[in-house]
Amino acid sequence: MAKRNYLVEGLSGAGKSSVYEELIRRGYKAISTDRAWKFHGDPGTGLRGGPSHYDNAVWDQQKAVRELESPEPDVLFVCGSSRNRDRFLPYFTKVFNLRIDDDTMRRRLDERTNNEFGKQPEEVELMLRLNRSDEKPAGAIDVDATQPLDQVVDELLRLANCRTVTSDSRLTPWSKRGSAIGQSFVISESALPIVQAAAGPPKRIDRGADEFWDVLGRETITRIEYAWSGYVLATLLPYLDEQGIDLMHSDHEEVASTIAQTREGSVFVLSSDHRERYLARLDPSAFDGAVLRRYYEEFNETAAEGVDYAMLDGIAFFRDTLAPLDSAIVAVFIIG
Repeated sequence: MAKRNYLVEGLSGAGKSSVYEELIRRGYKAISTDRAWKFHGDPGTGLRGGPSHYDNAVWDQQKAVRELESPEPDVLFVCGSSRNRDRFLPYFTKVFNLRIDDDTMRRRLDERTNNEFGKQPEEVELMLRLNRSDEKPAGAIDVDATQPLDQVVDELLRLANCRTVTSDSRLTPWSKRGSAIGQSFVISESALPIVQAAAGPPKRIDRGADEFWDVLGRETITRIEYAWSGYVLATLLPYLDEQGIDLMHSDHEEVASTIAQTREGSVFVLSSDHRERYLARLDPSAFDGAVLRRYYEEFNETAAEGVDYAMLDGIAFFRDTLAPLDSAIVAVFIIG
């Protein structure tokens, strides 16, 4: 197994995904279990199936053990939680628990754009109840996650006896990012003509804002973000197409083409038809990271150690984009 495995635990809104992304930015090997291991099933039997609910989110034992027993890397951070986490605790050198107060939890659940859990009052109350009960694995070390992200990660690295490196100090081309590279704007289908009309050459309005982004922002119901390199999404799209998952074509290609011609980047419009056909197949835990990495390296003719995690994140991004769509709702997906 890796010389040192560290689990970064915490309730919804504690910042596990943000910590994962920052660790990757700093050059560390990390896994987001929501992307790589998690599925919904029976915590006792480990069998898949059942509704998507907090109580039956579990880790795929075969995948988790394979990663945790691997001799590489020397240090691995695992960011996430599940109902069957305790059976994996012996694999970890230390377990860290991200702690936040109730007000921070409420605010983060309300503001986050990468997960719909916590948007319903009963979900918020469940998380607050668990927070007040100090829910965490036995022996976990508390880390104050109300601090700025840089400080949280600095503290984790110190406790793990790892060198503290600055963000972006060891970036590879595929991991380069500052702001979101891929964005999906979920809007009503009736708003598409308004967005298309605003997609002319950039026009500045009050306070220097761009009219297109201003209009798109006003019409947006939900925004989902992807912060890895656009190379990853641009590679994933043809890979998924080869698997029979076509996210590059739709009945709204004229709108997508109009926007793409006048804006920098690739543009696609996804609909409920994509959701019905492909949502169930876009489960990151059903994909093999090693296969994804080999495809990326062959497609781009370059070595890309660690890109498998970014690819799995991309699959989750597409899944999260399709999830809220229905007959009256579409997603404008932009790379760039």
